[in-house]
Amino acid sequence: MFAVRGKFAVTKVTNHSATSTRVEIDMEPRYSNTPEDNSYSAATPQGHISMVITNRDAVKKLPIDGVFYVDFTPVPEPTK
Repeated sequence: MFAVRGKFAVTKVTNHSATSTRVEIDMEPRYSNTPEDNSYSAATPQGHISMVITNRDAVKKLPIDGVFYVDFTPVPEPTK
């Protein structure tokens, strides 16, 4: 099995209302002038991830300007 990895930073955190548990997290590729970032920049020059999270503990772990690896790993077919 293979995975594809990206490097993204949180660029925006939006609370949908004061009474809602819905928080929208926006992420975009983030680069600096390092060999690792240059390789990500070549492979993913643009991108955007947006997700709505209702788990407040998870939201706290995704601060603005926090930089994260994002892995895309295929889900195996269920066994029958």
